[in-house]
Amino acid sequence: MVSEFANKCVVVTGASRGIGRQIATDFGAAGACVVVNFAQAAGEADKAVNEIIDAGGNAVACQADIADAQAVARMFELAHDTYGPVDILVNNAGANRDGAFLDLTEEDWDRVNDVNLKGPFLCSQAGGRQMMAAKRGHIINISAVTAVDARMNAANYCSSKAGLNMLTKCMALELAPHVNVNCLALGFIESPLVREIYSDEQLAGIVGETPLARMGSYGEISGAVQYFASEAASFITGQTLIVDGGRIMR
Repeated sequence: MVSEFANKCVVVTGASRGIGRQIATDFGAAGACVVVNFAQAAGEADKAVNEIIDAGGNAVACQADIADAQAVARMFELAHDTYGPVDILVNNAGANRDGAFLDLTEEDWDRVNDVNLKGPFLCSQAGGRQMMAAKRGHIINISAVTAVDARMNAANYCSSKAGLNMLTKCMALELAPHVNVNCLALGFIESPLVREIYSDEQLAGIVGETPLARMGSYGEISGAVQYFASEAASFITGQTLIVDGGRIMR
């Protein structure tokens, strides 16, 4: 059976590693034409592209700082020229620079908000224009539970993700009825980064607070992204789905 994502043009930001790479390769495996965005890790982006091509898909790597409007414009021009109008945009790229609130520098505040909030704004404008012209499209933003559940020493990160949740709603209102815009707020996902930041003892405590008694996986996040990008979710827009194993149920 032909996948509903076959030949769809998909742009995934921050796709050279981690969750973004999983999302990109899974869309590629489903037959999509994927633009693998990266900021600096060209070698890893090329590996992701090769994985997709080796699996029979189509992909191209594109370097772009998503906080740079001109770089974003060039990336979406490349996507359109290579694969046609963008069908699916996944705003996955993120940054964090933790620090005590009174010690946070303006640079740390600006960079985190540039990548986590300004970047999705710029990418969604560029991709949204193509989608509106084609009268179809899906935008999926990758947020975090810290948008609603504050974390110590992360005022810049938490604020940026809270802004992204609201940006999701505003875009959903303005891009309807042609473009669906939704958001995933992620909890703790098993990854090298999480293992670097948190001790085994801390992670054991977090898992103990989680009803499903574990952390999530890259594949589970990618699956949720594909759901929001699918026809099965065609009547859903402006929503933020918390994906955290039930840890912050309200």
